[in-house]
Amino acid sequence: MRVVVVGAHGRTGIKIVEQLIAAGDGVVATIRDPRQMADMVKRGAETVILDLEASTGPDFATQFKGADAVVFAAGSGTGESSEIDSKGVRKTLRAAEKVGVRRYVAISSIGASTGMRLSGDWATDEMKDYYKHKRLAGKAIMNSGLDWTIVEPGELTDGKGTGKVTLSLEAIPPRSVSRADVAAVVVAALKAPKTVHKALQLTSGKTAIADAIKALGK
Repeated sequence: MRVVVVGAHGRTGIKIVEQLIAAGDGVVATIRDPRQMADMVKRGAETVILDLEASTGPDFATQFKGADAVVFAAGSGTGESSEIDSKGVRKTLRAAEKVGVRRYVAISSIGASTGMRLSGDWATDEMKDYYKHKRLAGKAIMNSGLDWTIVEPGELTDGKGTGKVTLSLEAIPPRSVSRADVAAVVVAALKAPKTVHKALQLTSGKTAIADAIKALGK
């Protein structure tokens, strides 16, 4: 499988790249900082510089051509506008549609598709704006003609992967989950037809990832 990972050098994106390569898949890693090139190439990924703001839709379409799937793992950083989360998704959706890449998997945030109300430490203006754009992105993905899956994890941690998660199509308590486990779910979902046209709520849990995917409804 040839997979383009958008936002490949992010803390979750890089784990997706590593797990895809370990599984024997070909990876095209998009990065926006040329200083990250050597790091990605060392991992075995074909690496291109594409910026979700500065690069054009045709630029992305050129790199998507011939791919089997696109994984959108990019996201706004602290202090950056969350608008890139929705604009970037729309740009990459159009590029994928243009060149005939049907499989599209995106990482969002827990509850973005279920209408979760932000409260407590999450109810900041920054988080409200972040969720606004995650929801706009989700709507664009769901309205596309692609074979999409949205993975909506809880608060991300840098702990080791456990291989066990809670995965649901319904709202669940927003517990944390390791980036390594998020990456493993993304890689598994890419190749699981049962996940197509589904938004998956994801947190840490006690169910093996393969079993959690098998347990999803039709």
